[in-house]
Amino acid sequence: MSSTPHLRGRGVRLEPLSTTHAAPMEHVLADAGLYEFIGGSPPSRADLEARYARQVAGPRGAVFAWHTWIIRLVDGDEPVGYVQGTVNGDDSVAELAWVVGMPWQGRGIASDAASAVGEFVDACGVERVIAHVHPCHVASQRVAARLGLVPTPRIVDGEVEWEARSATRGR
Repeated sequence: MSSTPHLRGRGVRLEPLSTTHAAPMEHVLADAGLYEFIGGSPPSRADLEARYARQVAGPRGAVFAWHTWIIRLVDGDEPVGYVQGTVNGDDSVAELAWVVGMPWQGRGIASDAASAVGEFVDACGVERVIAHVHPCHVASQRVAARLGLVPTPRIVDGEVEWEARSATRGR
């Protein structure tokens, strides 16, 4: 799997994560309501700096590849969220995840960003794409469905695993 490139969706620009994103992302991730389904609480700048340093360094042992992008609107410079694609070691499975700050939700930003990442992993030859979605998180279920993913009977850490084979993905 190649390094993390800049990507673009219809209305978003995706910038590869760097440690310099901690300060502006602290504001995006500050609303406690954001954690209703994903758990946790708003991180401090120091927490984000440490997390982003680990993510930028990549996983130890290279069993899989982490790709994380900061989401920006095409007509703005402030970050509005992030999207991730975690690809297993043989590039056959990619797990997508997305988080959009509360003020920007409901505009299709997560779908747009996750779709761009889905196209990236498809181009890298990934055979299966998955996402784990809380069973009560209707907005994320809609994002997964827009990506062509369907719910499976598998439950991972209390979340439903959604999946699609690359050839069946509907974009």
